[in-house]
Amino acid sequence: MDTSKFSEVDFFSAFIYLGVAGILLVFSVPLLMHGAFRRRKFSKLSQGYQTYQTRASIRNELIVGWAILAAMLGFLLASYFTYTTSAQNLHDNIQQQYQPTELSVGVWNGSWATVDLQLPDGTRFTDSIVTLRAGYEPFIEDVWYHYNPKPNG
Repeated sequence: MDTSKFSEVDFFSAFIYLGVAGILLVFSVPLLMHGAFRRRKFSKLSQGYQTYQTRASIRNELIVGWAILAAMLGFLLASYFTYTTSAQNLHDNIQQQYQPTELSVGVWNGSWATVDLQLPDGTRFTDSIVTLRAGYEPFIEDVWYHYNPKPNG
């Protein structure tokens, strides 16, 4: 079967982007809190103790904290768009492979997703597991056994 006709389904990258966003959040929040604390303490110092070097250090700390937070937001958006694109591609691939009259795709759990579908012959499957084969071909075992029954014995 020609599997190059299926759209790319890449949930792994979305989870990696989400993990990187979480790590960046862990770094940015304490850095911003420390910078805000230092700025508040700096503003209470008398005029002779407010040096340019300290002011520049606080400014750099806050700039880096906000830059890390902006990068975190970028990774969070990349994760969201990668996940939604992959979910739509999975839906389209199932639609292309099985031509169901009704289709509802659940969430991806790392290695498979659950689907509810109804085939053109009226057979309904609920909570069926869909996995991906090579070339992003969706495989639903319940549908396969519907068309290829298990031998008795």
